[in-house]
Amino acid sequence: MICFALAAVAAMRSLAVALLVLGSTAVEGKKTVVISGATGQSGNLFYNRLKAENIFNVRAFVRNATKAKDLLGCDACDEAEGIFLGDIMDPQTLKAAMKDADVLAIFTSSAPQCHGIPFGPLGNCSYHQGAEPKTIDFVGTKNQLSAFASVGGSPKSKHVIYMSTQGTTKPDNFLDKLGNGQVSFYHLQAEASIMSSGIPFTIAKACGLGSSPGGKSKLSVGHDDATFSYTHTVNRDDVARVLVEAVRHPDAATGLRFDICSDWFGSPTTDIVKDVFDVARYPWNSVGRMPDRLVV
Repeated sequence: MICFALAAVAAMRSLAVALLVLGSTAVEGKKTVVISGATGQSGNLFYNRLKAENIFNVRAFVRNATKAKDLLGCDACDEAEGIFLGDIMDPQTLKAAMKDADVLAIFTSSAPQCHGIPFGPLGNCSYHQGAEPKTIDFVGTKNQLSAFASVGGSPKSKHVIYMSTQGTTKPDNFLDKLGNGQVSFYHLQAEASIMSSGIPFTIAKACGLGSSPGGKSKLSVGHDDATFSYTHTVNRDDVARVLVEAVRHPDAATGLRFDICSDWFGSPTTDIVKDVFDVARYPWNSVGRMPDRLVV
């Protein structure tokens, strides 16, 4: 009887361990997505949309816990809640957030401070010292890539998502002239770093950014600034919506670098895979040549 009881206890312990392992595996089976710049205007929209999906482990890499509390809905705003504090210019602070991450979504971006009319003769724009486009958009992106690629897993099994800008085919354009920061040029260098990193990527090059809710416009997709116009905009929320779908459907979105804007006319875009990612492919890399998609 004692032997039977001991055997029963051992069996129950084994079952408990098995259930624990299964539960742990189920949680660990979720993709882990790191979002840098999560308290920025666009990164915040992406973070909240992805968080609402409730099928990913979402981490935010931020510089300010107070700002994170206001914008990301965290309480303690610590690593237990997926909030990692650091600075993209301090590579050591990136390591914890990147550990075993599957996806890195880069929303960090420089921003000029302008007084007067930004684009006129009275305009006076500048960047804070240490926050210039070369520093944030180029060097900061490379730091993030290096940390992401170096911490756990093969780089080829990862995915980088980058929100960039249009206008990179037009040297010294009006955006570059703001504070003489050459912002489009340094975004282009960041794109080149991403594409040469060996990590699968999705790069969305947004036109002028609006702040209205997404899902109400027809989205326009193109390349090489062919659809770019200074009179056109795309809502930040629409860009966030597109890039969330890139996380959900990496098979459809990896390897793509495309301009994204919105049209004045036409029905709102609802099928991001079909009407954005498929359209963004060049003819020689059309959907017909792609393997059947997997649903994430």
